[in-house]
Amino acid sequence: MTAYRKHSSRTRMLALTAGILGLSASAAVAQMAAPPPGGPPSGNDPAPPPPGRGPGAGLAPPPLPPLTEAQKILTALPPPMKAGLFPQPPVTADDPVSPADPRDFQGIWYHDQPLEVRIQKDMYGAEPPVTMTGANVIARRVRSAEAGKPFINASAKCLPPGPQWQRDLNFPFQIVQGKAWVAFIFEEYHGRWNISLDPKISPLPDGTDFMGRSIGHWEGDTLVVESTGFKQALWLDVDGTPLSPNGRLVQRIRKVNLGDGKPFLEIITTIEDPQYYTHPWNIVRRFAWHPNLPVFKEYNCEEQVGDPSGVTDAGLVVETAD
Repeated sequence: MTAYRKHSSRTRMLALTAGILGLSASAAVAQMAAPPPGGPPSGNDPAPPPPGRGPGAGLAPPPLPPLTEAQKILTALPPPMKAGLFPQPPVTADDPVSPADPRDFQGIWYHDQPLEVRIQKDMYGAEPPVTMTGANVIARRVRSAEAGKPFINASAKCLPPGPQWQRDLNFPFQIVQGKAWVAFIFEEYHGRWNISLDPKISPLPDGTDFMGRSIGHWEGDTLVVESTGFKQALWLDVDGTPLSPNGRLVQRIRKVNLGDGKPFLEIITTIEDPQYYTHPWNIVRRFAWHPNLPVFKEYNCEEQVGDPSGVTDAGLVVETAD
């Protein structure tokens, strides 16, 4: 924790709440996945575009509407901290190849986009469609962090932060799957995201879960996963873009293979929560195939945030309920 204390309180908070992410102030934050190079990917056509009104709801973005009063609150906030990626060894011709089956996601995957500390745009470049309640929550969290008093959240307590934040963090994950289930196993927090494709054959535990209850089905070669039933409210990113326990995440996951031996996962997430957003909205992420990362490094979140002097120094405080 010695090097950790050398940073400003803002940097210390980000390192703590994001699990010591290795943020790089010189790297640009990726707002949207770049379109894949080359020609069309192999496999069947992707699933239909995700639902929602306004920008990000169809195959081509409509003109951006004027900002609402709630969105103006977000645009007036200080910009989020910029983040980078941990450099990874390149995939070589001697490394294992991803299975040819477009429905077989098994293997190791890692971000090929820098972490978004705060989700500022949807997948087509529009502001998140926040309600006034949603805008005020984000503003409160950002301003408190800027003042050196970041709020305690699941990540800061080494609890599973939910599937969106867990996937977004710059650590590798492994996918294993069977006919009736898919599991994402993460290096950070020793997290696990369980997806049942047939609850009769592969039932999920009763009750709510930090990662939500996730049921999936195939639409062509796209795995569509609905996550609901969260044990507590989620932060969708480091700065605290919110999702209530009654919110819903719909993830559309497909493996894109351009024939160059470098497949990637594309995950389009639809965020639905009328408490914080006026209508569903969509973000997209990409994850590169990394079979040369077969063994996860040990991740001791409890040691990093369990030191009372570290937590006190970071200034974490309890957030008041809405």
